[in-house]
Amino acid sequence: MFIDEVKIKVVAGKWGDGLVSWRREKYIPKWGPRGWDAWDGWSVYLQTDANLNTLSEYRHKKILRAEKWQKWGDKLMHWANAENLVLKVPVWTIVRDANTGDLLADLSEDKVKLLVAKWGRWGFWNAHFTSSTRQAPWFAEIGDEAEERDLHLELKLVADIWIIWIPSAGKSTLIWNVTNVKPKIGDYPFTTLTPNLWVLDHKWKSLVLEDVPGLIPWAHEGKWLWIEFLKHIERTGVLLHLLDMYRMDKVFTDYTDIRHELEMFSADLAHKEEIVVFSKADLLDKEMKDYIVSEFKNKFNKAVFVISAATWEWITELIDFLIDNYSKEIVEDDEDENDVKELKVYDLKSNTDPREVSVKYIWDFTFEAKWERLEQIIRMTNFENPEALLRVYDVLDKQWIMKIVEPELQKVLDEAWRDNSFFFEWNDDEPINPKIVIAWREISLDKLKYNL
Repeated sequence: MFIDEVKIKVVAGKWGDGLVSWRREKYIPKWGPRGWDAWDGWSVYLQTDANLNTLSEYRHKKILRAEKWQKWGDKLMHWANAENLVLKVPVWTIVRDANTGDLLADLSEDKVKLLVAKWGRWGFWNAHFTSSTRQAPWFAEIGDEAEERDLHLELKLVADIWIIWIPSAGKSTLIWNVTNVKPKIGDYPFTTLTPNLWVLDHKWKSLVLEDVPGLIPWAHEGKWLWIEFLKHIERTGVLLHLLDMYRMDKVFTDYTDIRHELEMFSADLAHKEEIVVFSKADLLDKEMKDYIVSEFKNKFNKAVFVISAATWEWITELIDFLIDNYSKEIVEDDEDENDVKELKVYDLKSNTDPREVSVKYIWDFTFEAKWERLEQIIRMTNFENPEALLRVYDVLDKQWIMKIVEPELQKVLDEAWRDNSFFFEWNDDEPINPKIVIAWREISLDKLKYNL
């Protein structure tokens, strides 16, 4: 089944919390911390696959989760990897945030991998925090939050020429003649229900044709199926307008109706280059055909092709015209069949600098700091553990956060006509408690950190 639009929720995997663990072994006089050291895995990726042309795989799978964490032993190990969840999607899939509608990525190449939900890192055990001055840490990290994201996936097929037509205009028969591929053909209208791509190879050149369900009046208002697939032609440069010549005087109305639907849907579609083709020419005599073509040219100032799939009239000329004007050279692929094209991996956060630190004053002696790594440390810190909280202050000091806050706090004190006497216990003034907000957590700033 052809599905070109789905909404899914992706949930990355989450590791567990770090533990405070100690190594105690017989005949070893000195013991110390032990445990895990670093982690990777259980993220969610979208990967393009040129062999796919539908999103039907996700029609009923609305929530897709990466592998869940399973408890490991407490051996002294340093690395552990997990398998990521890779979701295959067709090329030309547009990825949007389902809640905001923001464009996240346009996957227009094959073998492209997009990270859409990152795994929640396991909390480091106490063994990770050992140093020359901290030889027996009594704290560990909490497991970080795994990312969740609501995605709207939309497939937009891309072709060199897009065929627009009214029902029963002979579109399927035309495709059969020019591509040697037999689509569904019936003696009733609306035999085509989904968009299709067809390849025309001729003169060592290649051309991709696309067709969608036939157009009827008021399609732009949602009538029939056609309106659902108009988005597929937005990337197509040329329109092949197929008209049923056997309808005689109604062919003019058919043409104006289709043009009207294009204009009502998008002004850009109405201005695309157009090739007009009259089909079923074998059902009329020469005098009638000449009259219809002459009247059409006078009324719309358009050149036309008059073809007949049954008698092969002007089919070859039409193929030559399309190939000569709109095709591309077929390039032989010299790569070995066993060679695998290297994947291009992209991260939705790759356009931001993870080292960028932002500190600003909010109000009431409260500051806000934003930095990707610092926010992760705050999320993974157990604030009920005093030693873990001291590590946060140590990070703030080593990363120059305190150096940024100090002069800003001094400016705020000067504007409020306050001095640093609030640091002393005997002071009777209203107490001031400077704070910094990181990852929605308020951290009281130790007065000993300031040189005011």
